[in-house]
This record gives sequence, structure tokens and C-alpha cells, in this order.
Amino acid sequence: MKRMRVQEAQHDTERLAALNELSAALYEYDSAEAVAVADTAIALADAVGDGAARAWALNHKGWALSSMGRLDDALDSQLSARAQFELEGNMSGVANALMAIGDLYGDVGDTSTALEYLDRARAPLKLADDELGVGLLTNLTGIALSHEGRHEEALDLFEEAESVYLRLGDELRVGTAKINQGFELLALAEMGDEVERTEAIERVKALATEIIERGEKLGDDGRHTVAYGRSLRAHVLAASDLVDDAIGAAVTAETEATSGGLDQLAIELALARAGWLIGASRKEEAGMLVEEAADRSKRLDMKRLLVRATALRADLLEAFGDYAGALACHREYHRLDGDLHTDQAERRASLATTRFQVERARQEAELARVRVSELEALDHEKREFLASISHELRTPLAAVLGFASELSDSWDLFEPDEARSLVRLIASQSADISSIVDDLLTVTRLEAGTMTFYPSVVSVADHLADMVETSGRESGRSISWQGDAIVWADPNRLRQIVRNLITNAIRYGGDEISVWVTSDTAGANIDIKDSGGPIPASRVATMFEPFVHADSGGRTPNSVGLGLAVARSLARIMGGELDYRHDGGSVFRLALPVPD
Repeated sequence: MKRMRVQEAQHDTERLAALNELSAALYEYDSAEAVAVADTAIALADAVGDGAARAWALNHKGWALSSMGRLDDALDSQLSARAQFELEGNMSGVANALMAIGDLYGDVGDTSTALEYLDRARAPLKLADDELGVGLLTNLTGIALSHEGRHEEALDLFEEAESVYLRLGDELRVGTAKINQGFELLALAEMGDEVERTEAIERVKALATEIIERGEKLGDDGRHTVAYGRSLRAHVLAASDLVDDAIGAAVTAETEATSGGLDQLAIELALARAGWLIGASRKEEAGMLVEEAADRSKRLDMKRLLVRATALRADLLEAFGDYAGALACHREYHRLDGDLHTDQAERRASLATTRFQVERARQEAELARVRVSELEALDHEKREFLASISHELRTPLAAVLGFASELSDSWDLFEPDEARSLVRLIASQSADISSIVDDLLTVTRLEAGTMTFYPSVVSVADHLADMVETSGRESGRSISWQGDAIVWADPNRLRQIVRNLITNAIRYGGDEISVWVTSDTAGANIDIKDSGGPIPASRVATMFEPFVHADSGGRTPNSVGLGLAVARSLARIMGGELDYRHDGGSVFRLALPVPD
């Protein structure tokens, strides 16, 4: 069914989803095909630029590589998946990758680290509200606890996982949880007294029957469930001392496992069957089975199973009375077991050395997320600016249009002083509109790199004093002026800078405003000072950024948050600088070069 969805997909997005679904379904049955399908999905995701689909394909590939015993490759894949999930902000994916990494540590026997990573998956799962992920986490935690011999705790978790899967209606995973419960009950049966043993065995018998029936109802998708259910039945029959029945059930289960591509389970069943045959004194049959299982374990590079096969071979030779051969085989067993533990130690070391990679990937993803957040914040500010600019322009425009209309329609009704007052208001509001438009055009040109400058020798007092005086008169403020300097600047841009600084002082500063001009051989300084209190440090850090307003208890009319940003940008382009300090009042200092 899932292969048909891949073939029938009409477009890349649909095919990508189908490939990921197929890879996820395949990894426990045919890991090699699952890896191939995941690689196809990764290539397609790269082609269409779908980061989320790429992350899931990497995750599925990692699970499949883990099933194949390629733990280092699996870890690389899961690390890449986790980093991609972090960039995509996919918390469910982050949790899944963390769980996969935890499962990898469990595979090499490092259960403490496994449990650490599984625990770290809880937070992103909660953020994602991913109940299926919660079920998977519960199941994997149970497996890790089982490896530590904490069977009762593990059994509780497997039952909890079953409850999650039942709520979700996921019949396949319900079967998996029940399989884990069955094997955990068998482990507990070996540890309990006779009554506890009998009760546990009866529960396992009932579970095995239920698991097989569930798997058969699922058809092809349930082959894995059926195989493990039959394996559980074989083991519980052996625990009940029904050896012949156990051997027959194991043969059936092994056939199911082989047809379903479950090579590891098939070899485990063959070795279990060999052990039961040795116990029943059917040594010749056991010998053939052990050799076949050993050869298959070598071919598939399943070291643990090869060690078990060697141990059974030693037991078999001893049963035949070949004590010299048994001794040699025991030595081989210890050598292989030592190599296996060395290999596991090396794998643990390899995984441990990559823990910093996990953290580095997380930190890099965190930095990327912070940068994305910054960009989103800037985008939000710009959207807010665009939404408000109509209001900022509409206010003075409405005044201009209203007063002009009144004068045009009813000129004769106004006294001369009233008419002059309205004309002054029109001129003032028009100047505000001109300032806003001028700043907007300046920002646009600065960002586009098309701003033009025409610097010349400029007398500050001659060029700016009248504008400053007019600004003070129109605002009802007294602005004092002291000093003069000759600077090298574009006169129009210099007026724009000082006009913006005076406007800022009028809007946000204290009642007393002064302009003080000084110069020396190093350059000229124009200080615009008001009697207001100090600007908060948090505000100083952003006050020269575009679209930022002072905290004045509300938006200031006719202000779009560009004045200071434009002023500093123009100052720097002309070879100067604009800074702020508090010295008995707020002081903005414009530093400019002087002619040579």
C-alpha cells in the first residue's frame, strides 16, 4: 500500500511524504531498503527545499541504520536530523531525534546516558503536544530500564505505553507494547517464587495469543507483530517445560521472522531452539542449528549472536563428551566475548566523543533560531511601521486639507490675524509631512546604496541658526545658540540631521534646549542639549535603530521612529559621528570633519 502511494504520487510534495512514510514503515522489516528509500527522500527534499521533510528522512534513515547495527552512521544521521529539526522549530522531530540517540546509547549498554537523552526528550514532546511521541518515549524508557534489570519498572512503562497507543487507536504499536510486556513478564517469572512464576507464565500465554491475533488482523503490516508473538509463545512454552511444543512454535516463528526480513529475530529463535534441543539431548539437530546460526551471524556481522552461538557450541561439545574441543570452544567464546565488549567499549567511546557534537548542533541551532527571531522581530517592526505610517501622515494631512479648505471657502469670514494663524498651522503641518517623507526617502536610498552627497565648506551658524530659531518659535520653545564652526559637509544633509535632532529634543526632551558649536583642528562638534532626564540604558542601546520610538507613554504624533537612525547614518557617511550622553541633560553630539 505504501509503495503504491509513492508510485501514484502526482507531485513532489506528495511523493516526498509517501517516501518518508514508506521509510518509517520499512526500517524494522527491511533496514537496507529503508535506508535506500530515506536517501531518495533526502535527495528529493534537497531538490524542492523542504527542510522538515529532509529532517524526517534523516531520522528514518538513522533508525534503519541502527537496526542494521551501524551505530556510528546512525548517530551521524540522527545528529543531522536533530539540527535540521531545531532550525525548522519542529519540537516533535527534536524529541524523536533525542529518543533515537538515547536508543543508540542503550544499544551499546550505556543505559545511564540512554536514560539521560530519553529524559531530555520530554520537554520538546510537551511543547509539541505529541502523544504518539510520548508513547514511543515511554516504550524506549522501558527498554532501557529492562537492560538495567529493573523489570518491574519496565513492565509498568510498557503497560503505560500500551494505554497511550490504545487512546490513539494505533493497533501496530499496541502489539509492540504487549510484546515487550510478555518478555518482561518472562524475566520476572525467572526471578519469582513458584506462585509468581505460574501467574506470570499464564499471563504471557494469554498475551502471546492476543498478540498473534492482533498481528494477523493487520495483514502484511502485522507480520512483525505475528513473528514476535510466535517467538513469545515459543519462549513461554519452554518456560513451562513443554520443550517439544516450544521447538515447534520456534520453527513457525522463525519462518515468520525470515519472511518478514527480521534476521536478528530469526537467528535468536534458531539459537533458542538449539539450546532447547541440547537440553532435550537432541545433540545432532542442535549441532546443525548452531553452525547455521553461527554462519548467518558472521555473514550479517551480528557479533552478539555469534558469541551466543559459540557458547552453545561449547555446551554441545561438552554434551558429546569432547572436553578438549569444549575447552577450545570456551576459549574462543571468551575471546569473542572480550572482542565484543571491547567493540562495545569503543562504540561507547565513539558515541561519547560525539556528545559534544550533539551539544554543538543544539547550540548552532539555538543561534540560528535566535537570528531567525531577530529577523522576525525586525520584520514585525517594519510591518507595524507600514501599518502606522498612514496614521502618521494622515494627521498632518487632515490638518492641512481642513485649514486650506476653510480658508478657500470662507476667506472673507476670517479676521487677518486668524487667517495668518491658519496659514502658519498649514505651513507647520506641511513641514512635518515633508520631514517624514524626507526621512523615508533617505532610508530607502541608504539601504539601496543610491544616496548622493555634495559636500562643501559650510558655516554652521550661517546655515542652521535660522532653521533652529524657526523650530523654536513654531514649537513655543526658546532654543539658545552659541558658537560657530566651518565644517566639510553636504549642507542639505546637515540641515536634515540637525532638524531631526532639534525635533527629537522638542518631542522627548526637557523645556530648555540649546545648541552649542565648537571646533578645533581635530574637527567640529554640534551639541544639541535639553533639560530632560537621562534616557534608560535599554533605550540607549536601540535608539539609533530604525523604526524605534521612545517610551513616551504612547506613540508621538508625526513620528515614525526614523529621525535618529537617519541622523546617525548621514553623519557617518559624511565622515562624522553622532553619539548620546547625559551631562546635566540629554546631549546629542554631532561630530563633523573640518576642511583641511
